Amino acid sequence: MIESLKALFVVAVLSAGAFVYARTAFGDIVPPATLARWRNLYLAVTAIAFLVPNYWLMLFAMAAAALALGAGEKLKPALYLLLLFAVPPATKTVPGFGAINNFLDLSPYNILALIILFPLLLRPNEVKGSGRANIAEAFFIAYAILLIALAFREASVTHGIRRSTAFILTSIAQFFVFSRIRWTVDRIRLATAALVIPLVALSGVAAAEVVLGWHVYANAVENWDVSQTLRYVERSGFLRAYGSVIGPIAFGLFLAVGLALAPALTAHAKNRRLAFLSIPALAAGLLATFSRGPWIGGALAVGAYVATTRKAFGNFFRLSVAGAVCLFALAVTPFGDSILEILPFIGEGDSNTIDYRARLFEVGWRVAMQTPWFGSEGYMDSPAMQELIQGQGIIDIVNAYLRIVLDTGLVGLSLYFGAVGFAMLAALQAIGPARKMNSELESYCQAYFAALLGLTIILATTTNTIAQIKEVTWVLCGICVGLARSVALEQRERANTPAVAAAGALADPPPEAQGTPPPRPPDRPLPPHLRQYDRR
Repeated sequence: MIESLKALFVVAVLSAGAFVYARTAFGDIVPPATLARWRNLYLAVTAIAFLVPNYWLMLFAMAAAALALGAGEKLKPALYLLLLFAVPPATKTVPGFGAINNFLDLSPYNILALIILFPLLLRPNEVKGSGRANIAEAFFIAYAILLIALAFREASVTHGIRRSTAFILTSIAQFFVFSRIRWTVDRIRLATAALVIPLVALSGVAAAEVVLGWHVYANAVENWDVSQTLRYVERSGFLRAYGSVIGPIAFGLFLAVGLALAPALTAHAKNRRLAFLSIPALAAGLLATFSRGPWIGGALAVGAYVATTRKAFGNFFRLSVAGAVCLFALAVTPFGDSILEILPFIGEGDSNTIDYRARLFEVGWRVAMQTPWFGSEGYMDSPAMQELIQGQGIIDIVNAYLRIVLDTGLVGLSLYFGAVGFAMLAALQAIGPARKMNSELESYCQAYFAALLGLTIILATTTNTIAQIKEVTWVLCGICVGLARSVALEQRERANTPAVAAAGALADPPPEAQGTPPPRPPDRPLPPHLRQYDRR
């Protein structure tokens, strides 16, 4: 318990500091009362994670705190984003009943989806579909139907229910809730801040982990008696930080998403210089994961954001100069050589993981092509895949797209890419119209397009079955679709308003508006003293 209290102290101090910073940097775009409510809720849930030793009691207390302290939140989905990384993603099986031994695996973020997002599915849709947003939704629905159907193949009904329910909890509400919100500037500000601020707090935790050589959130998980693998992994002599995510690559993926979203949040803050500090803070946290895939994805995400700005060439030049300065500053630090050695395309350290990934793709693709259309259930037991067992006794499929094609075949992979790709294109297409209406809304369209692009790249280096990766994927897709629909709806409304005004302008104005007296009725002759004027 003493160790848990120490860990809680470190996390609470860094998290409270992040909210103090957010109040100063973003207090003009996020109401201070909202930030105070978020801070209290986030710290309460963090304390529950460390102090409640029973896993099921912890989930109940977390849900109660979210409902009680978040009751005043107008944008309920923001609460889900705020708490998504507050508790480590440990999983435990719900005890079965009767002939069912294992009913369902639950994680803290599943409970958040059940109490926050799923009730919102009953609300009416605020925006109608349009263009590529409609296509993305159609692909997602087809992908969901395919996965639910394939969950019942070659297995018991119980297994099918378990797998299909797991997909529903991680994907359905995440996509449909966020895709059907009317994203005004105020709403997208709140949602983005709710996602970015906790990641800034976790960046501080990541730096502390590297300095202290201690995974602070591991103390919470160890108290819950769950079968969670907690490993201390080093690279180039440094501990790879993973914060509350319990995995450095997944943690790096989420920080890369935050790095893509932060520029939109900071661009319109009054204290822009102070708000800008969130970007290097997230970059430092990303660096502390020592994960090359997220490094590449984060860099490309920032590049995609810059590429869609109004002065892309000049901004690219400034970004390149800033990157060169950062590399030089990194090189002169005491640990610069160690980091530069593992940088992608620059260093040559730890090449065994690259070799494993190349071999994994070669063998995995060959196995996938044995059942190319819809994949199979037992691909892990094939002799070829068994040759990939690592020292830990597992086959680590560190490529989300390879896993999708092994599970669901080329059909499933095509539907997945259709949903993600068209969501991305919908946000990209919305940038131009948003630019004509509101520069801040334009920034958020750019940011979410860049974040989804960066995530898509990083998924080629990790699996999508760990941590909150599926949730974040479908949340980003949903927001991209929702933004595109909201921009299209705003564009239609603005187009209709001038048309009404123009129609009124084309009509003859009333005589009073023309500055002339109304015409004289024919049956009423003018008085004698005015008839001379009538003859003129």
